[in-house]
Amino acid sequence: MNSNFQFLKNEFATFFDRAVKAEQSVITDPRTSLVYSRMALEEAINWMYANDAELETPYDTSLNSLMVQTQFKEQFNHKLYNDLHIIRKVGNLASHNKPVNDADAHNAIEALFYYAKWFGRSYAQEDYEDTGIFDFEIIPREGANALSKRQIQQLQIQLDKELNTYQAQLVAKEEERQLLAYENELFKKQIDDLQAQLQANKVEANTADEVHHPRNEAETRKYIIDLALREAGWDLNGINDKEYKVQYMPKSTNVSETGYVDYVLWDDDGLPLALIEAKRTLESVTIGENQAQLYADSLEKMHGRRPIMYYSNGYETYLWDDQFYKQSRPVHGFYTKAELQTAMFRRTHRKDIRLAPIDTDIAGRSYQMRSIKSIAEHFAGTDKTTGKLIGTNRGALLVLATGTGKTRVSIAFSKVMLECNWAKRVLFLADRTSLVDQAKRNFVKLLPEHTSVNLLEEKDNPDARFAFSTYQTMMGLIDGSRDDEARFYGVGHFDLIIIDEAHRSIYKKYQAIFEYFDALFLGLTATPIDRIDRNTYQMFGLADQSPTDAYTFDEAVANRHLSPYRTITLPTQFLTHGIKYSELSEEEKEEFEDEILDGEEATGNEWISASELNSWLFNKPTAIETLKYVLDHGIKKRGGDELGKTIIFAKNQKHAQFLKDTFMELDKELFGNDYVKVITHNEPKAKEFINRFCDEEKERLPQIAISVDMMDTGIDAPSCVNLVFYKPVKSYAKFWQMIGRGSRLRPDLFGVGEDKSHFLIFDLCGNFEFFEENPKGIDASAQKSLTEILFSLRLQLAEYLKSPQFKDDTSLQDFKTELLDGLHREIATLNLERFDVKMKLEIVHEFGNDNREIWNHLSKRDIKRIEEELATLVKPQQGDTDLARYYDKLLYTLITKRLETPNSEEYVNSFIIPISKIASTSKKLLKKTTIPAVKAKEDIIKMPLEEDFWKVDGIVHLEKLRKGVRELVKYIDPVDQRYVTTDFADYILEEGIKTSHHSNETGEVYAVSPFQINVHRLEQLIRDNENHITITRIRKGEPITESELKALEDMLFSGGIDKEAIEKELGSQFSLVTFIVSLMGLSPEKVDSAFAQFINDYQFNAIQIEFLDTIKKFLTTNGKIEPSKLYDSPFKNYHSMGIDGVFTTQQADLIFKIVGDFNKAN
Repeated sequence: MNSNFQFLKNEFATFFDRAVKAEQSVITDPRTSLVYSRMALEEAINWMYANDAELETPYDTSLNSLMVQTQFKEQFNHKLYNDLHIIRKVGNLASHNKPVNDADAHNAIEALFYYAKWFGRSYAQEDYEDTGIFDFEIIPREGANALSKRQIQQLQIQLDKELNTYQAQLVAKEEERQLLAYENELFKKQIDDLQAQLQANKVEANTADEVHHPRNEAETRKYIIDLALREAGWDLNGINDKEYKVQYMPKSTNVSETGYVDYVLWDDDGLPLALIEAKRTLESVTIGENQAQLYADSLEKMHGRRPIMYYSNGYETYLWDDQFYKQSRPVHGFYTKAELQTAMFRRTHRKDIRLAPIDTDIAGRSYQMRSIKSIAEHFAGTDKTTGKLIGTNRGALLVLATGTGKTRVSIAFSKVMLECNWAKRVLFLADRTSLVDQAKRNFVKLLPEHTSVNLLEEKDNPDARFAFSTYQTMMGLIDGSRDDEARFYGVGHFDLIIIDEAHRSIYKKYQAIFEYFDALFLGLTATPIDRIDRNTYQMFGLADQSPTDAYTFDEAVANRHLSPYRTITLPTQFLTHGIKYSELSEEEKEEFEDEILDGEEATGNEWISASELNSWLFNKPTAIETLKYVLDHGIKKRGGDELGKTIIFAKNQKHAQFLKDTFMELDKELFGNDYVKVITHNEPKAKEFINRFCDEEKERLPQIAISVDMMDTGIDAPSCVNLVFYKPVKSYAKFWQMIGRGSRLRPDLFGVGEDKSHFLIFDLCGNFEFFEENPKGIDASAQKSLTEILFSLRLQLAEYLKSPQFKDDTSLQDFKTELLDGLHREIATLNLERFDVKMKLEIVHEFGNDNREIWNHLSKRDIKRIEEELATLVKPQQGDTDLARYYDKLLYTLITKRLETPNSEEYVNSFIIPISKIASTSKKLLKKTTIPAVKAKEDIIKMPLEEDFWKVDGIVHLEKLRKGVRELVKYIDPVDQRYVTTDFADYILEEGIKTSHHSNETGEVYAVSPFQINVHRLEQLIRDNENHITITRIRKGEPITESELKALEDMLFSGGIDKEAIEKELGSQFSLVTFIVSLMGLSPEKVDSAFAQFINDYQFNAIQIEFLDTIKKFLTTNGKIEPSKLYDSPFKNYHSMGIDGVFTTQQADLIFKIVGDFNKAN
């Protein structure tokens, strides 16, 4: 039997057998051919992992996982590597009974052939004879019957058994190889020689592939579009699916008035759903848009329905539904049939969300209703030509102070979207598991009629109306769609995506989600308008400082929806200035040398910065002094003996446990494990203790919660009255989230009628001062992953080595080349199947592929693009650890500093702390020499402990140390990692203590004016007792008895305030009830309830709601408002005619009636 794969037969019989079976059935049974091609590929790749020492088997041994490992990808040129994924993907389609065709089988068998040639050149022991190009003529035209689905399953079971055998062989061989290499230097040299020969074979194989493997780029691009469509469920086997002939084309384009549409996607009723126009890569996308529009015109005339248009030039794809949107938009994939059918359904069934009723049981406060109206008016518009409903914007941003109901607004708006047929599926994204859980609970509680799924815990339900996930999980789920059995989230799966606490750092880190899904986006944030980064507004297509709607902390406090706060800035010497060796006592200096410098003698210039304190160094006196101050000055529980509910925001897990241990020592009779709890992601049952801390029904321990990240956001703790900022915060968004933990109202907290009036913030790390100097905080985009930081460090180091002063140093130039080789390799071997990589494919190809030379001549613009767009795509290598990457960071930093600091003494003195960390790592590793891998590198590990190591010129020795030790640091026990506890005397800087009474985000201080006359004294007394039960009832408009009023008067006038003098000043008709209402205003609840139904009945727009809000502010402030005022400023700001210009006569009459009722009552 003649075969293109004959060269495999002698040495690789199993690979040969499956390849031949694939080859024999290409024409007679394409599905069977594809199944065998994929099996042959999986067989060969597993053989490689079992026999090639350079390939380390990952934990996940699925075919896709094996193919995306960096060591594997590095074996191939990018074209051949892409071919392997084509075999895998179309093989998966065949195995799962999805539609496949002859072209799939032809493409797969040809790709398998050229991979087999590479495989033979690389691994065959016999002399390899080149077989030329693939010969399609020898493929049989007749063959056996097609495989059944059951037979395919049996084949897979058989293959799995063989692969398990490979894995067992691999483990045994690796153990034997390591033992022999350790015991036998000659064997190790033989292994090295074989590896060098194998590497040379692979290079030759890749070169041969480039020369002898014919490829048509246009056909490849078309085939990639085919695969993308089929991943979305389109089989493309219909006679009208491709190159569909259309009539009614303009004569200017074709005298015959005909044309051919590249792809048409058809509905079940034979009507077109969408068309796709594919253009050449170098052509402008605009050309595709114009062509697609002409084809859509023709299809509409032929079939009576206008299709949705797609057009693509290879790297970019655009969607345009010109029946609802005036403009096209970029997308990163194609809709499924069901999603296109839904889009067609909406053309006739979509309602105007601007006119939809709002569920006031969910979001009944006026500012909430106004926010929903603002979003609706932002997403929807009216065509100025036709008067029809159209879509306008696709992103909205709400600024709502923490605690004012962001989630409720999003729930009520989601309900509007569902009922108006704008949305079928809604995705809620947050960055914490606790926030996802909380959001789902609220949605289920308020919209129980709709199905919901928490993607962190449950299997996906494709019919669920609401899905909840963290950003991290969603990134994995989208990529998971490329795996054999995982769910598939297409670009059109969700119609509305809600982004909880939207800010730039979220966008930068998870930008791919924003770009991948073609959905409407609603961002929610508590960050004040003027502190939001311009790029956050740009994320949602908004102008700077122009959110879709806003309700600030200041407004919420004024309207008594939130509690105000007071701050106590509490600096200590060390938390402010750090620890300077020269300022310590002699005893403390000795402790410094022993604990921090590992016994090395100090130079006298050592300094631990304030930022390092509580990161790896924990000083007990600092903790004792600060925690005692909080215990003494914090808001107490009723009775005043115990601290009220308190959250301490710690820097890390070790810091949190250190603070708890310190508490235990301060009062062993009060503080126990239940009283003080560390609540972090590492603590079991953390959620349960959060629930206990936040319980409003009954008082439960813990009383003090020490949190690391878990309680910064999304926790409703109304009883919390003390916050301790024991870590520096640079993100203004996070800063306000943390403040929000104490801002919830809590009636009767200290007894009946004794409500929570404010909360305290103890700022130990100068956060308020920092944000006074940096109003928007530090750009969140600077917060990069360790992998990204390392990529940039290596790039900057390589660029620095291009400087003229280093050009004649051969060793430095070799190091530069090695760095650039590695950077290029990481980009060239990115997994092109990852959705975030696909969306950056153009720049990935520009700096990846085989374009190594471009890295030798990078411009400043190139470097900026690489750092901003490519560095974020690089992922840690399989088996790499955070400890190894941290070690890399230390050494690369020290290498750079060595180049910048030629003087050895200056270098050692300036960088003694990181040098001591490297030395400490080596000392700990030397305790692990019973591990063969550590023992083998013992000489390298000892290098930084040698006296003159750090004074050696150059950097070769530093790079040798980094390479030799980085893989070993994982053997250091966690308890041996770099944490130091010290006992250096610290003290609170009394002159630095500042107390401020803040009501709003600008830090404005309440001015409490002194008063002498009785009226002012009475006003202050009423304000101080605003939570008194009778005063509260008066403000709510509830009736009170004569005896209740008498008791209130006795209380107010028993402290020396002269009632007669007041009556003389204010008139004999003085009414205490009227005085209280005019002073304190009516309660927001009373005013809101009077207007809520009125607002909902008429479905007012955002401006009308804002007009009513202004009326309500007058009522909640003064208790009444003169009707004539509604024609003056500030009401004239909305319209020159005041109320008459904003409302109809009927509506204005109702407003006057509501206002009149309030005026009469007060």
